Order: sequence, then C-alpha cells, then structure tokens
Amino acid sequence: MHITSLCVAVAFTLGLVHAELVRVCVPERGFGPCQEMITERAFSDLNLQCVLGPDKYGCMEKVVAKEADTMTVTGEDVYLARELYDLDLRLVAEMRVKERASEPWRYQAVAVVRRNTIRSVADLNGAKSCHTGYARNTGWNIPFSHLLEMGQIQMQCDTSATVVEHDIKAVNAYFSQACIPGPWVPDNDTDSLLKRRYKNMCALCGQPDVCGRDDPHAGYQGSLTCLVDGGADVAWSKLSVVEEFFRGRSEVASEYGLLCPDGRVLELSSASVKQCRWASRPWNGWLVRSANENNKAIITAITRMVDAAAPPLEENQRSWSNPVLGVWSPSAIHVRPQPVSPRDYLKEHKYDTTIDRLGCTEVPVKLCVESKFSLEKCQALGQVFKSRRIRPGLVCVTPDGGNCLSMVASGGAHITTADGGDVYHAYRDHQLMPIVSERYGLLDASYFAVAVVHIKSNISSLSDLRGKKSCHTGIGRTAGWKIPVVTLLKAGLLKEGDCDFAAQIGNFFSSSCVPGAKDPKYDPKGTNPESLCDLCIGNNVNGAPGPVQGKCDRRPIEAFSGYTGAFRCLVQGGGDVAFIKQTTVGENTNGNNNMSWAANLRSTDFKLLCRNTGAADVVDYNTCNLARVPAHKVIIDPKLSAVMKEEVRILLLRASDEFPPGQDVFKMFGTFKGKQDLIFKDSATALVNIRMDTFHKSLNDSYYETLQKLDECKLESIPLRLTDGNNGAMTLSFVPTYMMLCAALAWLLAH
Repeated sequence: MHITSLCVAVAFTLGLVHAELVRVCVPERGFGPCQEMITERAFSDLNLQCVLGPDKYGCMEKVVAKEADTMTVTGEDVYLARELYDLDLRLVAEMRVKERASEPWRYQAVAVVRRNTIRSVADLNGAKSCHTGYARNTGWNIPFSHLLEMGQIQMQCDTSATVVEHDIKAVNAYFSQACIPGPWVPDNDTDSLLKRRYKNMCALCGQPDVCGRDDPHAGYQGSLTCLVDGGADVAWSKLSVVEEFFRGRSEVASEYGLLCPDGRVLELSSASVKQCRWASRPWNGWLVRSANENNKAIITAITRMVDAAAPPLEENQRSWSNPVLGVWSPSAIHVRPQPVSPRDYLKEHKYDTTIDRLGCTEVPVKLCVESKFSLEKCQALGQVFKSRRIRPGLVCVTPDGGNCLSMVASGGAHITTADGGDVYHAYRDHQLMPIVSERYGLLDASYFAVAVVHIKSNISSLSDLRGKKSCHTGIGRTAGWKIPVVTLLKAGLLKEGDCDFAAQIGNFFSSSCVPGAKDPKYDPKGTNPESLCDLCIGNNVNGAPGPVQGKCDRRPIEAFSGYTGAFRCLVQGGGDVAFIKQTTVGENTNGNNNMSWAANLRSTDFKLLCRNTGAADVVDYNTCNLARVPAHKVIIDPKLSAVMKEEVRILLLRASDEFPPGQDVFKMFGTFKGKQDLIFKDSATALVNIRMDTFHKSLNDSYYETLQKLDECKLESIPLRLTDGNNGAMTLSFVPTYMMLCAALAWLLAH
C-alpha cells in the first residue's frame, strides 16, 4: 500500500513537471481566493500559478512583461489595453452566462419607441426621451455617443460651460423633455444648479424635483415605465429587459417597436430584433500576449477555472469565483476562433464609440508632480480616467528647476497636491487655495501625527529622545517636522526664543534623516546642520555600488522620505524614533507591505510616544498622539476661470467615486510600483469638496494662523488658554493674556 501511494505521488509530480505553467494575474482582492482555488482537486493536474498584481493596470503590465500569462478584463479594461498595448495583447476567450452562452454580447442596447410618433431616427429630434440614468452605458453613453456620431445631436460649444454642461445642453436642445436621473456631477450644489437650469431633462422623471438615481423611472425597467406610463416617445434600455417587460403587457406591446440605427422600426416580436442594436456591451474576457506560445495550455486552464466556479445547480458557486474571475453568475468559456486585438474586439460591439465619442474641444486638467515616480502614476491615472469616461483629460507636468506651487502660480499647471504645511505656504507665498481635500475614513479631513519607537526601546517619554536618532517625513512637512518642533517646544525640550529650529533639532538629536534639510528653499543660508541628513540614504536602498543619487532629497528619490520612508528609516536606517501619521505602521506591517524590508514586521514591534508622558500601543493613537492635523489637499489658483475650477472639481470627485479603496481597476489611493504616498496618501479613502469661503474662514483662527507664527517666528503670543477636551485632545478657549511662542503653537495639540 505504501509503495502504491508513493507511485501515485511520483506520477502526480511528473505530471506537473510536464504540464505547461500558466500564470494568472489577479489584483490584491483576488490573490488569496486564487491561492485557495488552485488547491482544489479540479486543478490537480494543471501547473497553475497565481501572480499578484496591484490592480488591473498592473496586471496588464505583468502580462506584457512576461511576468504573467493571462488576466480577466471588462470592456473598459479592453479599451485601456487598446490604448496601451494594442499590438502586444489579444483577447482569446469570453466568459458568458451559461443560459446565454450562444449570445456574442453581454447585453444589447436598444431604443424602444412609440410607433405612432417615431418612424425614423430623425423623428427623435424634439421627442420625449427616457434614460436609465446619467453616465450609464445603455441609457446615456451609448445613445448620446451614437446620436452625436450620426450628426443628430449637435454640440453647442463655448467657453462658459463645463464638459458635463456641454453634453446636457446638447441633449436639452435635441429632446423636448427627458428623464435623465442620477447625479450629473458629484458635487451636490453644482448638480442642483444644472438640474434647475435644464429642468426639462428631469421633467419625465417620477420625481422631477429630485431626479435622483433611485427615481421610479431610473434603470432598465424604469425607463420603459417612463415610456409606457409617462407619455414619452423613446426609452433606452437593454433587449432582455424589453422582452420581459412587454411579456407582461401584451395588450400594448403592438404600440411599440425597436428603432434601429439605420432608421427602421421593427416590431418587438420581429425575428430581426437582435440586428437592431445601437451597441452591445462585451462579455468579460481573457487577455494574453499576442506572441504567446502556450495559448492552448492557457485556454485549458481558464476553461477549467470557469467550469469549476459554476458547479451543478445543487452545489453553491465557489467563493473565489467573483474575486478571481469577476463573474457573479455560473458562466461558460467561449473560445474565440482567432485571438483578436483589443481595438477590433471593441469595434465588433460598437463599444469604442461610447468612450472615444465626439464632443467639444476639452481643456485637459494639468497636474504638477515633482518626482519621476509621481509622474508615472499621474500618467497612468490619465490613461485609466479616459477608459472610464472621466473627463476632461488629465495631463501631467513637472516643474523645471522650481516647485509645483510656483508652477501652479505661474499658470504652468492647474493643480498640485500638498500637505497641511504646504497648503499654508501655497496661500502665503502664491495666494493659491485648496479645492478638494483627502478624507481618511471616519477621521474625515484630518489625521493624527504620531511618534513611533521600537517596542523594546527604553524610550518612554519625549525627554528620552534627547541624543537619539530621528526619522522625519521631510523638512517643512506637517507630521514629520512642524508637529515635532511644536511638541518639543511645548515640552520645554527646545529653547524658546531661538528661531533656528533646524539647528535646535540638530542639537537635540545625535543624527537624523530630515529629507530636504539642505535644500536651498529650506536652508537659504546653508547653515542647517549636516547631521539632519546623516541617516538619509538617497536611492542606495540595497547598498549597491555606484554613485548615490538623491541623498536627503525631499522627493521620493530619497528612500527615507515621506511617511513610509520615515518608518523605513526607523526599521532599516538605525533610527530610534519616526515622526509619521497614525496609519503608517499598520500599512507596513502584518503582511500589508510585501517589500523585503517590511516582510517580517509586526505592528506589535512598535509603540507610540504620548504627548505628555508614557507610551501606548500603536492602535491607541486617539489618546496617544502629538496632534490631530488637517488632511492633505489639492491646490489650485483661484484666479482660474469659474469653468476651469469646476472642471477640476468634477474630475477629481468623479475619479474619487470611481476608484475608492477596494476596487481592482487602479489604486488611486495606494502604492504604485512599490512606492507609497504618490500624489495622494495611501491612507486616503476619498476626496471631498472644499468651498473656498470655508478655507478663508479657517485662515483666521486655526492651524494656518499658528503656522504663520511658527514660520515668521513671532514671539508675541496669541490670547488662548488650553483645556482638556474629549479623548485627551486639546481644545481652545480665549482669554486676554499673552504667552510665548510655544504656547501660541500649542493649539496644534488641540485636535
């Protein structure tokens, strides 16, 4: 019996050796489920491997670079592939819902018309139209783009309207009334303004004053209800829903027909209705390299995966089916007769028109970034935005010998991102202002600045830091510089009245990494201590031979810059304390950062130093922190036209809605090619609107007033008295007394 088992094991091993390796790239959400999947019995004879990709964008790069062999894609992903790798990638198979496996499309978008009023496409002009929802494929993207291409809808282009308003304005001029439910823009005030201005475009909705996404006339069936019960002339829906809808209304079905793009109107029961589509949404598919030599093995593997995910009806669908395959229903593989390019695949479905669509000339939003890594992420964002119909376009620029704040001020860019300290300098030096803010989950538009030390360290209070080695995010930054300076002043550990804070920090710590400390902008006299750069390593992360570049640079070329960099300095660079934000430890421990330096770190290896005395677990940042400070923001020149400012706001808020944490298309908030906190902080969960009058008010009495005192080193006090608030935080009340600078700055501890 023992020998038999051994023979079976040997035979199994030999089978895997001879089976061709197939590497499936899956984004982070699907990697664990994929690992679970390949252990199932159904895959025992396959040499299948799961490759971790950060997102769909990253997986495409891995397939092209031969680090993976295949990946799943949606229609929008195929468009992205067309833009980036049309010559390098091919679609070899589709995943079709089992009961519709013979149909070449996921669904068909059709126009259902009242036959006594609409007899041709031209009759749509002046008609009453019902749509599934604004920006939805069937009810908006498909009819709008195709009617525009046919010359039916005419754009009325001028510089006084945003991209969104141009579209609504053109539809308003074409249809006499409509129901276009759902938010037209992500900003509520602007959305309400547009819906009042073009109220006829909500007139047919069940609740025209609201015109929301939950309107009774929204969705596939809602648009048909709008047509039949609301007295409209045309409804845009998908064919399968149309057939089901009129199956229960046979008495009125003869009054309606399908309007084809060629002008014919067919009866709903016509055998030709499937040739009357305006466009079709492609099935989810599988991409491979165009020069792949193992397509046969790939097709065998993906067929097995799809079959295993959809077992007989009496069994449950596998838990890994959606995270790995992206499907919700039992599906079947349809292998293409020949692999097809992304461009040709989209053309088959007339789907490219819905993204490439015509329109008014758009002014792209120019985002300024200061490092090559941020530039790469910015360019990727622009490509991904286009594939998801987020408009206008995004263009990336870098400053030539200056910085992004100066570039925005001079008109070379529209926007850049900045932390709380840089937001103040942007306003003070250039009169720039924030337009949107990052949000961090329940913390809303703020975060905690903390001091982190090793758990086994004998450091248990701020005073114990004297003579130790410190790691900072960067000079002038909020959590890594301004807050530590204020905290040490408040604790009496720095000398009041001495405004050379760089020299004081250099004397207090034995050595440090303060990226940017020797930058002429922050050290105009060249007197900042060299010790502020002692722990910095530039790009020499592995001790590689050759010249070191970027040592003590404030940009990401310095490996110890930024939040993760300062934490890495604590872990790898000999630091005793890192001044970072409250989420940094968790983001780089417990398996959350797969880079080698963080691979074995546990969050329990570290502790927080509290503001007054003592230490605490890293999860107790609510009660043990240095300060609660404003979030990072996107900065804009308020002198830009109102239209351009609104374009920027709409673009950023739409992108935030489209790419929240947890989706797998692109990590807008997250690491990019192993680099953290590029453009946006990795811990951000969304972007939220800021009205400029709100920012003006905050300049008068809060964080920015204190930054002014710190920046100008004015020793006159401000009238305040500190009192304990909730959760150990500090709140301010005003009294007619004067204090020294450290007390003036202590309000930072108030949040």
